[in-house]
Amino acid sequence: MTGILYGIGVGPGDPEMLTLRAVRAIKEADVICLPRPEKEKCRAYQIALPVVPELRYKKIISYDFEMTTDEEVLAAKHKDFYQKYRQLLLDGYNLAFLTIGDSTIYSTFGYIMKLAKADGIEIEIISGITSFCGTAAACGLVISEKNENIHILSGQEKLDDAMLQMPGTKIIMKSGKNISEIKEKLMELEAQGKVTVNAVIDCGMETEQIFTSAMTIPEDSKYMLTIIVKEK
Repeated sequence: MTGILYGIGVGPGDPEMLTLRAVRAIKEADVICLPRPEKEKCRAYQIALPVVPELRYKKIISYDFEMTTDEEVLAAKHKDFYQKYRQLLLDGYNLAFLTIGDSTIYSTFGYIMKLAKADGIEIEIISGITSFCGTAAACGLVISEKNENIHILSGQEKLDDAMLQMPGTKIIMKSGKNISEIKEKLMELEAQGKVTVNAVIDCGMETEQIFTSAMTIPEDSKYMLTIIVKEK
């Protein structure tokens, strides 16, 4: 009988945001998988550790997922990482793959899950609080009301004016290297009185920063930044 591969979202940053189900699954897992080479530098691990101290003594398989847009290189990395624990799953061990936020939103787990499914491995996804829900709570915002649409946008792609002016609430994630351009466009929309902009860096962590306008968002925000754009 093969083991189960769990995709476990640990939330945006505050250990108290882990669900009870996530805590139980992490405790019961035979092996923990991390998308970082050193567990001490892996945010998902550090988020879970205070509420699951047993993590410190579990077998851990980790791998460095270098950021790249080369699809072939990325596919090779995912396959290489999966091969590190494929046999454990086939031998009946249960593995827990920890991800920041939720495992179904811009997560490395999705790629690994596809490879495991191709081997007939049972998959179980345990939802975590997403970064944009955590951001909305930190800013005291309601993401949507009545019939408002919600658009989740990747900041890695060019966001044109039409996308940023779609009706409803826009959530921008993974802005990274494009933050300066995104910030400039949002400042224009703010100046026109069309939108309000809120953003959070390191949501739920001791280093959390909250911004209530596009202008105040730092341009060196490369990671763990979520922006919420609401129509006025």
